[in-house]
Amino acid sequence: MAQLYYYNFAEIDPETNMCIGVETTTSEAHGDLPNMVAIPVYDEEYIFKYYINGEWYEDAAGTIPWTSSLI
Repeated sequence: MAQLYYYNFAEIDPETNMCIGVETTTSEAHGDLPNMVAIPVYDEEYIFKYYINGEWYEDAAGTIPWTSSLI
């Protein structure tokens, strides 16, 4: 029996660096899309957070680091 894996992604608005959506899929190919970032857990708290230079922040200026409480 085949094992089914799930992958979590945050959709990033390229103009603001803000997360505008979170989704789970069985295809890791979403990671090839320029506005999709792999995230370790499905957590809707990513929405309205900012992804700047590979890190998550609460503010657009990137001064308040943020980490999901589910990690």
